Amino acid sequence: MKKALIVQGGGFRTAFSSGVLDGFMQNNYNPFDFYIAVSGGAIATSYYIAHQPKHCFNAICFLSEKNRFVNFSNMLRWQPIMDVDVFYDISKKHYPFNREHAEQNLAGKQFVIVMTDKTNGLPFYGNPVESGWEETVIASCSLPFITKGKHTINGIDYMDGAWGDPLPVEWAVKNGATEITIIRTAPANQKMKKSWIDYIGETYYRKNEPIRKTFTENHVIYNRSIDFINSPPQGILIKQIAPTEELKAGSYTNSLELLEEDYWNGFNSANEYLSTL
Repeated sequence: MKKALIVQGGGFRTAFSSGVLDGFMQNNYNPFDFYIAVSGGAIATSYYIAHQPKHCFNAICFLSEKNRFVNFSNMLRWQPIMDVDVFYDISKKHYPFNREHAEQNLAGKQFVIVMTDKTNGLPFYGNPVESGWEETVIASCSLPFITKGKHTINGIDYMDGAWGDPLPVEWAVKNGATEITIIRTAPANQKMKKSWIDYIGETYYRKNEPIRKTFTENHVIYNRSIDFINSPPQGILIKQIAPTEELKAGSYTNSLELLEEDYWNGFNSANEYLSTL
């Protein structure tokens, strides 16, 4: 039985995921053979693999401070309102990521971070050990129209992985996973409607059919994954840790109080989950 952990993206809602993973770390729970993470989930998973509790949540709180990560005044200068390159400083200076420890803990295991290839609109499952850990995380977090919109690795432009494969559960099964745990940042059965970024994207890229299609079908792919989770193939066990209602934090939250609520919601959810095993 091959066990996989999938960690969904969600901007500042990643506070919930960091709480779940801190709960896992407190209980020394890490039975997974491979890890798959998307966007903000890649940050939480990286610190989990390196076994660095509270680092992800502290980094989120650091980013939430005024104008450090989200700066709406940039809109007046036609600049992105989120600076994903701040992750370089986060991982090296403020809450240093122990890459050496992470790579040691990955011995015999696999970690992929989902990105979206901007040349064809398809998901790319990057190996952070091979492609550069910070580079791969930043690429997966490069939201279109909100951040700089792309990050280049080995000459290829990538954007946020949530547009390529937001809930990569089918990919996990195709790659041998038989028992999957998914950490969600939305209620388990909540389906997605087309977002305002999707509407902008399909208009902006109307002359680029592969990329236009990525924005048009993003919510369809997400909802198909929900259906797959609810009706998995025979012999596949899928378990979810998800908030029972919408999390307090949103994509641009700068409230430490709300982030704390989501974090402890995740931490308690982890303990409830572990108590059922």
